Amino acid sequence: MDLQELIHDAVAGVEPTDRLAAIQARAATPAGAARRWWYAAGGVALATAAAVTVVAVVSDDTPDPGHHHGEHDMTADDPAVGTQLLPIYFVGDAADGSRLYREFDEVPAGDPLEAALARMQRPSTDPDYQVVWPQGTLESARLGDGTIDVELGDVRTGFRAEDLEVQEVVYTLQAVAGERLPVRFLQDGEPVLGPVDAAPELDVLNLVSISDPGEGTAYEGPRASILARGRASSFEATVPWEIRDDRGEVVREGFATAEGWQDHLYPWQTRVDVSDLPAGFYTFVVETADPSGGAEQSLLFTDTRTIIVR
Repeated sequence: MDLQELIHDAVAGVEPTDRLAAIQARAATPAGAARRWWYAAGGVALATAAAVTVVAVVSDDTPDPGHHHGEHDMTADDPAVGTQLLPIYFVGDAADGSRLYREFDEVPAGDPLEAALARMQRPSTDPDYQVVWPQGTLESARLGDGTIDVELGDVRTGFRAEDLEVQEVVYTLQAVAGERLPVRFLQDGEPVLGPVDAAPELDVLNLVSISDPGEGTAYEGPRASILARGRASSFEATVPWEIRDDRGEVVREGFATAEGWQDHLYPWQTRVDVSDLPAGFYTFVVETADPSGGAEQSLLFTDTRTIIVR
């Protein structure tokens, strides 16, 4: 099975084309492209990984010019060490309470289900998202007989299928597995909840999200531009966006058009020129469209990413 078929067979809620685009963008290494700068204890380090693994090793011979996420710096010193790019869901504040947000994270190569569990128990790359599963509360995950089985650690039971922290695990593991397998939660080997199916997207996902750019992506060069993309369910498929400087002033604005809007989240994409912006930190903001045109106090869902222009 080739890469296209592998991604096509992924769970529908993962938006396979969106996932493939993100994978290809991160696997590419074009000259003058955007680069991810990782903030480490010793300062700012440029990630220079030699390989990305997405369950299988991925490479791309036709990279998108002008856009690239650098790979995780854990492989910079040893090209033989691979990483895998996984979709991870986190809980974040939303217009109507709390909802799930997705980011693509690079983690050490190995069992993807186990890697996803470990990633959910660490702070997200985007500081706006929250960790609701402390370290040690999710011990292991494996494919069972028509289910994904998760062994819980030292954590209270009494969860409900509709709880957002439960849906975070379900959405993440189904996306990683590429199948809509229900998730069973066990403790000491005994079932405590499930099998649990994914709740409808409009009930639990933030209604607009950013897949690219990633948090902290840097752009440089005379042709620097952001290839921004994500998913949304926004009025008339309109996805307004802004770039704000460090004072909160809007320096760019426009809109993208999603592929649909009413029944679930649909992919959106747009390219934004940042070549003439002064060097500094900026915030890329997307939101759902206001159906009242500002006449009423509508609930507007947003997602943001910090970007750097060098």
